Amino acid sequence: MLKTAYKFIRFEKSKSLGILMAIIISIYLIGLELGIFFYLSGLIGGIVNNANPAYSQVFVVNKQTNNANQLSPFDVRWINQIRSINGVDDTHGIVVANVSVKFPNGHDSPAIVIGSDYPQLAAGPSASLLKTGTISDLTHPGTVSADFYDNKTFGYDVEPGTYFEINGKLAQVGVTTKNAKGFSSPLLYTTTSKARYFSGTSDFSVNAIIVTVKDPPKIDEVVAQINRMAPDLKAWRSEAFSNATVINVMTANNMGMSFGTLVIFAIISGFFIIGLTMYSATYDRIKDYGTLKAIGASGRYITLLVVAQSFLYALTGFVISGILLFGTKMGMEKAGLIISLTPLFLSFLFFVSLLIAVGSSFFSISKLRKVEPSSVFR
Repeated sequence: MLKTAYKFIRFEKSKSLGILMAIIISIYLIGLELGIFFYLSGLIGGIVNNANPAYSQVFVVNKQTNNANQLSPFDVRWINQIRSINGVDDTHGIVVANVSVKFPNGHDSPAIVIGSDYPQLAAGPSASLLKTGTISDLTHPGTVSADFYDNKTFGYDVEPGTYFEINGKLAQVGVTTKNAKGFSSPLLYTTTSKARYFSGTSDFSVNAIIVTVKDPPKIDEVVAQINRMAPDLKAWRSEAFSNATVINVMTANNMGMSFGTLVIFAIISGFFIIGLTMYSATYDRIKDYGTLKAIGASGRYITLLVVAQSFLYALTGFVISGILLFGTKMGMEKAGLIISLTPLFLSFLFFVSLLIAVGSSFFSISKLRKVEPSSVFR
């Protein structure tokens, strides 16, 4: 079957090339748009996603807050009160504040300083995000972390030992991270006391509380108890708070609509371009299909033959577009834009390739169902 399908593809080289190019462009654009979308989603929820997963099962924030990038302060005494709830293993107050940084070359930039208590450093950065240095390095006087990919934002090559100013106060980079980035501004991680010092945050307030619940079945109950106990606060599962943050930002900026529209148009345009080109190629070989019917081929065989051609188009187009996506990924990584091409994501793209190619073959199949064996003699 596949051998015969390949012969039909080879006989119409120009149209086959057109179909293949349409699949490649469609899948490449879909993969690129979704890759950038997922990357931006990770940045938007970065404050939650970068937290230490060993401790950050639940986030408690001001009730009016559904965006991790805009955390309002509240009374620090809630840390001990929430710790008394049944099922809570520990609580960790975190300080999140907007600051201004200035480097020796005169470049300045906004940033967000994030502090949590050592040795847990529940707010992050998690060990998997470290590029150089260790978590214990953040305990040294005046030290903070900086991300490798934020060098362009800073306008300065930041590395361990780099001195700079935070709100006019001398600071030093003790740890560099890789892809521990924020959406609106670079993230600087440190201990709670240094975050208060650099930002001027009061000792009597925190911006969020990270609640550790080591027994997963108890998480929902802990969330419910916190919401009953503290009517002015709201407890979230970490993943739920990250998702709410992404939805809030995407909705406010219409980014979700923009990405969704581009992906839908890529699918629709690919579907009709491929479908009409395949229909044209089928029409040109109508006598060949009639011959197959004349020598005994069933309608089911003809249908499977067209589907087999679509499968070959989809497979070849997916492989080529995948190579292009990997090349684009490597190029974008140098600029700090990291597209994650996971096996699950690639499987989804292959499914879309099949959907577009096989689905668009409906035009050809509907035409061939009406072909009579006698058409070969006309």
